[in-house]
Amino acid sequence: MHDLIIIGGGPAGLTAAIYARRAGLDVLLLERLFEGGQLANIHSADNYPGFSDINGYDLIEKFTSHAHKYDYETVSAEVTGITADGNAFTVTTDGGVYEARSVIIATGASPAKLNAPGEEEFTGKGVSYCATCDGAFYRGKDVAVIGGGNTALQDAAYLSRLCRKIYLIHRRDTFRAEH
Repeated sequence: MHDLIIIGGGPAGLTAAIYARRAGLDVLLLERLFEGGQLANIHSADNYPGFSDINGYDLIEKFTSHAHKYDYETVSAEVTGITADGNAFTVTTDGGVYEARSVIIATGASPAKLNAPGEEEFTGKGVSYCATCDGAFYRGKDVAVIGGGNTALQDAAYLSRLCRKIYLIHRRDTFRAEH
């Protein structure tokens, strides 16, 4: 039985592994694809302290190199269930079953994609999923925000301070945003 199972190998999961190992815990990190998460797909990051311009792959390489110094176990598997029984958790994956006293779920987020022609090709090269992360790259430019929910309207408001013109593209006749 492990002291801690961390589900997700992105920046939050790797940071949790570092802190847990520094505290002397026996750690198992479960990641379904590869360590790094969405950050590995970032073309350029200039808003991360200590790195003025670095691509996501290189930044994740630095994260994983640092984290692996603490010698935790990593298993590539997709979690299919978690159950609690007394003072233990059982984590079921597509590759086995693991037990721990504690579990951290650091699975991050996945952007809603349009599946529009060119979207994959231009992700990180004009197509972005995070206005706060990437807005500065579009300073003074005309941009389009797609959606009508809270995130789309908040992103459009944020970008209005940076960009010359914002096009808000929405498929319905009313917005779904709360405010």
